[in-house]
Amino acid sequence: MPEPTSTASPQTPTSSAATAAPGPRPATDHSTRRLLLATLAVPLVLLLMLLAFFLPSHASSASHLPLSVSGSQQQVSTISTALETTLPGVFDVSVEPSAEAVADAVENRASIGGITVTDSGIEVLEASGNGSAYTTILTNLATALETRADAAALTAAQASGADAAALAALQEQLSATRSVTVTDVAPLPAKDPMGVTITSLALPLVFGGMASGAVLTIVIRAHAWKRIAAALAIAALGSLVVVAALHAGFRTLQGDVALEWLSLALGICSISLTLIGLHRILGVAGLGIGAAFMVFLANPLAGIVAGPWYLPAGWGALGQLMPVGAAGTLLRSAAYFDGAGAGASAWVLVAWCAAGLLLTALGAGLARRQGRAATPAV
Repeated sequence: MPEPTSTASPQTPTSSAATAAPGPRPATDHSTRRLLLATLAVPLVLLLMLLAFFLPSHASSASHLPLSVSGSQQQVSTISTALETTLPGVFDVSVEPSAEAVADAVENRASIGGITVTDSGIEVLEASGNGSAYTTILTNLATALETRADAAALTAAQASGADAAALAALQEQLSATRSVTVTDVAPLPAKDPMGVTITSLALPLVFGGMASGAVLTIVIRAHAWKRIAAALAIAALGSLVVVAALHAGFRTLQGDVALEWLSLALGICSISLTLIGLHRILGVAGLGIGAAFMVFLANPLAGIVAGPWYLPAGWGALGQLMPVGAAGTLLRSAAYFDGAGAGASAWVLVAWCAAGLLLTALGAGLARRQGRAATPAV
């Protein structure tokens, strides 16, 4: 009799969920964390940007502006007293030996304006190319000096015993003539009476330098020195296009074309070469540091709108040691002063370009050294 076949019961499989290791967290956890970080970081960046641009402008004022004066000792003393009475703390007066020396100081941008006192009257020199803020101050000063001179003449006439008819005649004569004249030694073009051209050039200057630096380091992969050559070409061609448009198209620039082109190209190069050099040394972090420096520090302290004198003491001088401020000063000198007073700014920009080239060379040397160290010895 055959033995009954026993059918083995199938074993219950062990649950995979009970034995498997926990899997990675869902990707949504990481994305949520990044969203929260971005939500907090972007408002902080906006606040920093606001403070960077607002604080220098908010603290700016007409204070200790360089002003040249010439005349006899008594005339200079009288003018200095009038200045301190009319506009206290606004001017730092420097006494010049002659009217020609005053004109040279204004034309070479050593002073924002000048006052020449002679026996025949008072002449106020201004330079619209420095910025409309200074022109307004000097024009108001000329009006105040005229009013003061007229009042002094009437007081002297009364002291000498002049009658009412004589005083009326003198008042009419004073109204018909001017004892204070205003001369603009660096006038603005007729097509740009407010001088907004130089202010408008701040955008292509900063954007041209930063954009070319970023594109040549992140988007385009090439040898370091090819990037340098491309940055120089972009600065040269971009500046030529901008200056040509302002000269031939809008006619808001009337200075030397070559000098204006060179000033803008040098400014763009100083920014782009610095960013390329920082990227070569520190990678993307270096590019970010350079961009933040240009946006949050160099640009607000540049003084492109009203010049460095209008910024708080020390801030304007610091801004002139940075690419944007130096380029703005150089452009003003080229556009309105035939290049006068631009020597220091040009050398600052050259120094920034040289620093960018040096960083690039150092980065290339480090890369070669690391490559040799990574190569196994045979």
